[in-house]
Amino acid sequence: MLPISIQFQAYIPKSLGKPLLDYFQQDSRFNLLSNKDEFTRKLRAKDWNGFTWLPEPGGFATNYYFATDNTDFHHHHNEHSTRLGLHVEIEPKKIGNYTLADTIFKHKRHKDWGGINSQHSGESHRVHAYIKRISKGYIDTGTTFIESGEYEYIGVCDEVMRTNRSEEVPLDVSISNSKKHSFETGNDDTTTIKVSGSANYPFLKLVAPNIDFKVNIELHKSLSRKSIDVNISGKHNNFPAYELIIGHRVVYSHNPANYGYSGPGLINLNTNKNFHATEWVRLNDWEVRDLQEKNNFGW
Repeated sequence: MLPISIQFQAYIPKSLGKPLLDYFQQDSRFNLLSNKDEFTRKLRAKDWNGFTWLPEPGGFATNYYFATDNTDFHHHHNEHSTRLGLHVEIEPKKIGNYTLADTIFKHKRHKDWGGINSQHSGESHRVHAYIKRISKGYIDTGTTFIESGEYEYIGVCDEVMRTNRSEEVPLDVSISNSKKHSFETGNDDTTTIKVSGSANYPFLKLVAPNIDFKVNIELHKSLSRKSIDVNISGKHNNFPAYELIIGHRVVYSHNPANYGYSGPGLINLNTNKNFHATEWVRLNDWEVRDLQEKNNFGW
């Protein structure tokens, strides 16, 4: 029987942001730019990866913008970028007999971070863009120089988009096995996995609150009912968006826009929302026989 895939992902939908150029086209100074065409070209070049942009916390004062992820809700779930996530692969034959020595969380290594049983922290992208006012001349008052009142405007956009990744540290995991019903005979038939993850915004590590979540996964294998019950509960911050995928089906999602949040803030990154989802994996006869044979060997 194939493994049961469980993914929990935190990401920023592209619908929350805008193309970088949109932030400047509404500015009354935009049509006065002496380098309008060059500035427009640079801004458009930052959108090529498919994501949009949001002002960094305090960004309207610092002129920094950060990228959303490259998708919206419920689209290509196995492929889109994320801020933080985990991917669980459960072997049905091991339910009731899992230990911390088992490889449960699948994740490829990124340079010095990541690997088996580590959290996935997606890349964050940052760009610096603003309109600068330059005085065309100064007037000598005899005691000092003051601006003449005539100005030139130029658009400034970093040539290089800064990219960084939050540390992909080992997940905080605990595992326990038990028997769902005390009156049943046989080996343990239930595995409970508790896991938590946390990722910072790598450009403001000491200022911006982390994205955090805690997930409890309970798997109960019932060969008599020909099913594996998957119960998942936990909590996550009120920003960004979250989705829980079992197999290829989205069983839970959270959209921060539905709660009035268009971007990160001290409130939504420091408050949490509880969630719960249940999925039943049906077993056919040959899958039941396969699991019974493995159980007879003590696996």
